[in-house]
Amino acid sequence: MGTFNLLMLQNVACPNCRQFQNWTVQFKYGDCWLHKYGLFEELRWDGNDVGVRAAKIVLVEGICEEMCKHCANDEIYARIFIDNNKIVAASLVVKNIIFPISSDGNYMIIN
Repeated sequence: MGTFNLLMLQNVACPNCRQFQNWTVQFKYGDCWLHKYGLFEELRWDGNDVGVRAAKIVLVEGICEEMCKHCANDEIYARIFIDNNKIVAASLVVKNIIFPISSDGNYMIIN
C-alpha cells in the first residue's frame, strides 16, 4: 500500500448507523509520511509527495482505520476536500469513489 497520511476526525457520525465516534482516516495526498492532520490544517510537502501542490481544489478519497463501534461496519470511506493545500472538509460514506480513468489514483483535481 505504501505510506499515507492520517486525518483525525472527532465525534463524527457513522454513515451507516449515524452513531458518533472518533475516526482515523488514511489518505494519500501531500507528503505521505504518516503525518497526522485535523480539519483546517495545511498539508506538508517536499518529501514523499503524492498529488499536485499547485492545485486549488482537490477531492481525495480516504479509508477509515476503525470499524464502527456500534454497527461493526468495517468498510467506511472518507471524502476529503482540500482547498489551497488546506483540509477544509471531510465526510464519511459507505461507498468508495470511482474516479475517472484520467485521474491519478485516490484523488481528483477539481480546479
